[in-house]
Amino acid sequence: MLRLGLAVLLAGLAVSWPGLHQDGSFRAGMVPVHMESNGGRTLLVSRYEVSATSWRQCYEDGGCSYMPAIPAGRESFPITGINWLDVGEYLAWANARSGGGLRLPTLAEWREMDRFLLQARPAPYFTDPRLAWAADYGQEKTPTGPVRPRGSFSTTPDGISDLDGNVWEWTASCFRADFNGQSASKCPAFVAAGEHEAVVSVFIRNPGLGGCATGTPPTHLGFRLVADLP
Repeated sequence: MLRLGLAVLLAGLAVSWPGLHQDGSFRAGMVPVHMESNGGRTLLVSRYEVSATSWRQCYEDGGCSYMPAIPAGRESFPITGINWLDVGEYLAWANARSGGGLRLPTLAEWREMDRFLLQARPAPYFTDPRLAWAADYGQEKTPTGPVRPRGSFSTTPDGISDLDGNVWEWTASCFRADFNGQSASKCPAFVAAGEHEAVVSVFIRNPGLGGCATGTPPTHLGFRLVADLP
């Protein structure tokens, strides 16, 4: 867990990485989104999920220690098959290149980004709070199939694409609210958001093989960047 805590710490800092220049491309692909339900702030959000090309650059620079297999011709597709710990390494690398401030969205922010695509949820199977973990099981929409090119799914009026795609996105929100501040580095599972929300262990790269703590397993795991306006 020490590695997790270090990655989360570095992700919020503007650290120096030998041989790297300040790269403005990360924010160039972001659009402003008004967080009406989150204090009225304006959040910068990447139009698309982080690509395999960007991940490979992180790997070749030595920032990311794990490189998933990427089929030929899919370098521009969203990177998938990465866990929450891997994402921490990418954030540290990206912030070193860009001057800092890049991070994952919280679950509340992700829901705000997705507000235009939300659909009515079916009635839960159970109302007993002790069975909340299984109340929606089997009713949740889960787009399947191989990873598709960026922009293959819906685009919100804010300009954010693929929130309803078959790549679920890691968030910065632990599955339990009492893991916050310094204790966040000890959280064993985080929420992955998509067509439904699922709690996934920090070690899981392929949710189809198990490791989804609650909810229907996501099809693929990826992520997108956000940044707070100064």
